[in-house]
Order: sequence, then structure tokens, then C-alpha cells
Amino acid sequence: MSLIVEKVELTGKIKDIHLYRMENKTIRKEAFNWFNSKFQNEVGEIYTSKFYTPQESWSNSRVWFFQIPLEVVYAKVAKKIHLICKNHLAGEKFIYLKVSSLFFLKNLNSLDVDQKEKVVRIYLSAEAVNMFKEVRGKDKIDFKEFLIT
Repeated sequence: MSLIVEKVELTGKIKDIHLYRMENKTIRKEAFNWFNSKFQNEVGEIYTSKFYTPQESWSNSRVWFFQIPLEVVYAKVAKKIHLICKNHLAGEKFIYLKVSSLFFLKNLNSLDVDQKEKVVRIYLSAEAVNMFKEVRGKDKIDFKEFLIT
């Protein structure tokens, strides 16, 4: 399985771009352009994920995959974490969830945390029956409340 996990850090304007990727195709630029055209005043961390088919995903289901660095979760000042998902349904090209770093901190024990890599791994379901539920962690946390339309 190949994964793309990308991060763009914003502080008003583009300050720094970090790209974590494990294959040479990326949706970062397209996702960032979409996000910037609709939500240009947002500040925080931006992570993008392609849509993974059941054949591509660890869970053998439709998902979006993100890795959030623990330094973002443990930040002294709460940050907004923008999760941009490639849309596999009709409508907008991307789906946007706006999550506080405090939410991740509060639910850290229920999520898949890799202390060695210093990341929180999020597998959000893209299946109709459990859309936006985290499928890898032990409590299957629902992220639907963070959906921005």
C-alpha cells in the first residue's frame, strides 16, 4: 500500500510547506488551491489526503489517511487542524474538516499514536454507513461534527 500524507502550515500567508509523501503523485497543490480559494482567512495546520479505495487501504475499506505530528497536538497554544479529503462523491472536489488540537489531545488514548514516529495516525472512513469515523483507533471516534460545508 502506498500512502500520501501531506502538511501545509499557514500563519496568515503561507509560511512553511512540509510534505510527507510515500509516493510521487500528490494532491497537495490542488487541495491547497481549493482550500485557499474558499477559506483564505483560516490559520492553522493543513493536512491533505487522497481517497483510498478498499484495495489501497489497510482496513480494506474506503478511507482518508492522515498523520498529525505530536508536536502539533501538544502545542502550548491550541491550533486548528484542517483536514482536506479528496472527495469521491458528487459535489465539491474536496471535503473539509476543521478540528482543534485540543480534540486530538483529549482523545489521544483512543487514537493510533506512534511514539517512535511521533505522529497520530488517523484513518477516517469514507464509507456511507460510518462516514468520518476513525477506523484504526480503539474507540472509533466520530469526526463528523467538524465537517465544514
